[in-house]
Amino acid sequence: MEIIVIGTEPPCIRSQTTFKRAKEVAQQFPRRIEVRKLVVHSEEAKKYGKVEGGYEISQVEKVDHDHEGIERLMQEIDKLTPDEKRNRSLIESKMQEIQGKLTPVTKKAEEAGYLMTPVVVVNGRVKAKGYAPDKKEIRKWVESELKQ
Repeated sequence: MEIIVIGTEPPCIRSQTTFKRAKEVAQQFPRRIEVRKLVVHSEEAKKYGKVEGGYEISQVEKVDHDHEGIERLMQEIDKLTPDEKRNRSLIESKMQEIQGKLTPVTKKAEEAGYLMTPVVVVNGRVKAKGYAPDKKEIRKWVESELKQ
């Protein structure tokens, strides 16, 4: 069993969060689950489709969005991360705010056929693109794959 998280380099907060959640889920299973990161433009990442980061998509496709607001939120999350357990709900709230600000980019990515980062692949199947899934969702995908 393998979980791959495809993200940008350096990784954005959504890709970092997704990778961390995937590792935490993998540790909950007695069977070994390998969790790996792939960089967006690597040959292996290209196997899954046209993968690109949100900022790059917004530039190429000329999507108007609140880039400065997203950057500010990511900096705020970075400051909260050292005490993540205590700041969990605030971090989650800011992650949702980022997701909202990325809506125009996410829509354009879908229209143009991009897999927007973070991309989650479980056993070779793309399960998520363009958002940071929660641990419950990742766990459901792993359980489903283990049943097959």
